[in-house]
Amino acid sequence: MGGLIAVVLTVPFASAYFIAYSVDGEAPPGWLHSLEPGLGSLLTFAAPETVYTLYGKVFNLVYLLILPAVFGLHHLHRGANSPREMRAFRVLVGGLIATCIGVAGDYWADGMGFPIEVLGLLAVIAGTTLYGVATLRAGVLPPWSSWLLVAGGPGAFVGMALFGHIPSGPTLLFAASWLAVGVLLSTHTWLEACVPPTTQPASGAERQ
Repeated sequence: MGGLIAVVLTVPFASAYFIAYSVDGEAPPGWLHSLEPGLGSLLTFAAPETVYTLYGKVFNLVYLLILPAVFGLHHLHRGANSPREMRAFRVLVGGLIATCIGVAGDYWADGMGFPIEVLGLLAVIAGTTLYGVATLRAGVLPPWSSWLLVAGGPGAFVGMALFGHIPSGPTLLFAASWLAVGVLLSTHTWLEACVPPTTQPASGAERQ
């Protein structure tokens, strides 16, 4: 759900920012500006500042709702845990919690949480890339989804360049990556297939 919210809201959220707080010398990216007419009532159902703040308050849920996928993937590593996986897990969970607090402070407390938001996002994108490397080594996900996680870090900077807005730009790719992981984790047959062989109890013949 967190990844889905990010994917759906990123474009209107970033557009609402430039409409509400555009200043001289700061214009939205051209491709983003060209989409605004098609967004219609998504940007005009209230005053620009109200629309932007509302999207920010909803976007805050992204980081909280990604946590179950992170814990689910960590559980999938049972029996195959490594120091690398544990470090990535801790950085990622800490970053998601910090970003959630920071975005909440940004949109519920008049921008007070922005520094925490930025630091949290840096931890999240680093943790996502580290976790992608860990899943590649452990083989608990299809390679394509592990590579999506690996790309979450560099993709955050690409997203920031494309959208020119924090937190929507840096969040998009890593949220989409965790959306893919969440879909995999929700598929029971895939869960069974991905349990590492080391977690299976050895038979009597194997122990001998």
